Amino acid sequence: MSSATCPWFAPPEIGRPASALIRASFALLVWHTVPGGMGLESQPHPVGIARLFDLTFLSDPGVLPAVKAALVPVLLLYVSGFWAPLATGLMLAATVLPGTLDNSQGSTQHSQQIISLILLAQFLYHLWAAAFPQRHPDRAQRERWSVFAAQQAIVAAYTVTALTKLLRSGIGWISDSANFPIQMVKNIRMEFYNTLQPEAVSGFWGSTSAFAQRLFLESPALCRVLLTCGLALELFAVLALLGRRWAALYGAALIAFHVLVRTMTGLNFRFHIAALFIFLVLPWLMSLRFRRPAGNTPAAA
Repeated sequence: MSSATCPWFAPPEIGRPASALIRASFALLVWHTVPGGMGLESQPHPVGIARLFDLTFLSDPGVLPAVKAALVPVLLLYVSGFWAPLATGLMLAATVLPGTLDNSQGSTQHSQQIISLILLAQFLYHLWAAAFPQRHPDRAQRERWSVFAAQQAIVAAYTVTALTKLLRSGIGWISDSANFPIQMVKNIRMEFYNTLQPEAVSGFWGSTSAFAQRLFLESPALCRVLLTCGLALELFAVLALLGRRWAALYGAALIAFHVLVRTMTGLNFRFHIAALFIFLVLPWLMSLRFRRPAGNTPAAA
């Protein structure tokens, strides 16, 4: 589907400078996602490809530092826009393998999962574009579709999250969300007894979690309203695909919600926030900077 046939659910109209900046920003994010070392010598609860392969070799001294060193030319290749299937495939492996080993320890964390999902979507798209070059022969067109693939991956991740909550708990999730402050206090107390450090959780701009505890413990209805708004944002994330302005608006709303939750609980959403800004907000900001001169075909919304 092209923007000529449908102005909605189409790749954003972005120029080459904007595409290059988006790729450079995401490459920097991927660099920070890949760890420089791991101290995990076993995988007691293997998940994903860890069920097929022993990934503990990643904890050997020098392995991940070598991976990060080899990642530098791969990221430069990604930023250049050439050999995209190779670059995205190697970047995907560099994020998935350490993440799988980390999640094979018995507890699952998904703070970096969004990065791998974006890379998977872009990798699959570039494989398709390489297999059928006549469909998207223009490089600028492929760059736009690569951004669109990333946007779809982000939207899918948030939508699946919302559907999972509703399918597992039904509408009761909304009423039960008033108990979230109790879970928040429980997590903080558990962290204290694990580390013996007083209230290790802090807010986005400082130690605000104690205030959040009191506020939401005393006002469970307020907590329910805020978390329900977050659920609605996740559930209707597909609206972010309606155009650049919709994407920017929705991205900003999700970023604000993550910052709010970060301030309340100390949970880290920096990778989500960065991905939302790069692929949803930045294309619109760059359209303002590189607006087409009057007389040219106006860019799609």
